[in-house]
Amino acid sequence: MVTNSGKTEGPGPIRPLNPPEPVEVKVDRRQWPVAVVLKKKLVKIAQVHDLWELDTEWWRPNPLTRRYYRVTTESEQSMTIFRNLVSGEWYRQQA
Repeated sequence: MVTNSGKTEGPGPIRPLNPPEPVEVKVDRRQWPVAVVLKKKLVKIAQVHDLWELDTEWWRPNPLTRRYYRVTTESEQSMTIFRNLVSGEWYRQQA
């Protein structure tokens, strides 16, 4: 007979696996990203490779409206950043 350990069965609470992290992004007059602050250091963006928008869950009180950029920095680091078009805040999305 197995004794009851008192632990709850199952995988536990649901949590996001890859949450975006807030990041500071410098933009030009057109609101195009030109630099990102990483570890308190300003890193220039060398190239924007891709741009796309996500506009979903418009029926909810807090819809998702984002503009994503796939970029490479001058130090050859690739990353995906996005701007929340409702709040104006920038985030970095890890792959």
